[in-house]
Amino acid sequence: MVWAMTACATTENHSVTPIRQPEKPVAAELLLQHNRPAPPENGSPEQLLNHAVRYGAYCQKLANQVAGWQAWYQQGNPKHE
Repeated sequence: MVWAMTACATTENHSVTPIRQPEKPVAAELLLQHNRPAPPENGSPEQLLNHAVRYGAYCQKLANQVAGWQAWYQQGNPKHE
């Protein structure tokens, strides 16, 4: 919250009034819901490898999203050292 001096033209008394600053908006990418890939249809090596690739991409999207949320939070809340 920011404090600012405000004054009324009809009085000599000034007051300190809190002025709310809007929070930084959240990037749309952080609000996406990523769909978990379906499990493989069978246990063949090809199906398992294809699933591993899709699942790895899914996990990377989630990791990027978490990192984005952490960066967004830290921009509005400096670290206390």
